[in-house]
Amino acid sequence: MAIFAIGGLLIGAALVLGIAIEPDRAAAPTTATSSGVRCRPPEGPLTLVEPTPDVVGRVNAAWARVDGWLADNAAATAAAWNTPATRTELIGLQRDLGYQLPAELIISLGRHDGVGADGFSFPPAYQPLSVREIRTTTADLCADPGWREGDVPFAKGESGAVLYLHEGSVYRFPAMQRHASDVTELLDRTASRLEGESPAEYRPDVDALGRLRWVRE
Repeated sequence: MAIFAIGGLLIGAALVLGIAIEPDRAAAPTTATSSGVRCRPPEGPLTLVEPTPDVVGRVNAAWARVDGWLADNAAATAAAWNTPATRTELIGLQRDLGYQLPAELIISLGRHDGVGADGFSFPPAYQPLSVREIRTTTADLCADPGWREGDVPFAKGESGAVLYLHEGSVYRFPAMQRHASDVTELLDRTASRLEGESPAEYRPDVDALGRLRWVRE
């Protein structure tokens, strides 16, 4: 009885002093940035958009130009692609991002789920991201004032520069400048630079080990 009386006195004193006494419990997991802005989107759709045959044909034709040039001219870079992303992985990414993935990105990830060491890059040095890297890059950028809901990063360069999709168009972060009308245009433009058909600020250079790099003209 004395123990209960002492316990009651302690609880009463805590209430008077404004000290909260709660049961011991684990803190709920949160995803927060240093600015305090939470980046926990609602669950995204669990079905992928089905690209039209026209979109499939255009994206695959553009990738075929890039892949063909690499196979003929930069063997090490051509061998550095990751295996294709599965539909399950793409749906998981879509669920975690909280919104639908663009059709052109679904097709592209279904060919190459990012790159390994010495892998391909869009000029001057934007390497395609994998499903896992898209997820982590989005989490890193979601609290930036310029980052908009629905933006999807798909390639990453030096010093945190990113190529991302906004309403189907390709933009550069952090400049927030429009870089291409869509993924197909970016691929076709890159293929033309590889093939030497388009004068540009950067040109392809392949070293003795078969690794592609972009060098400034």
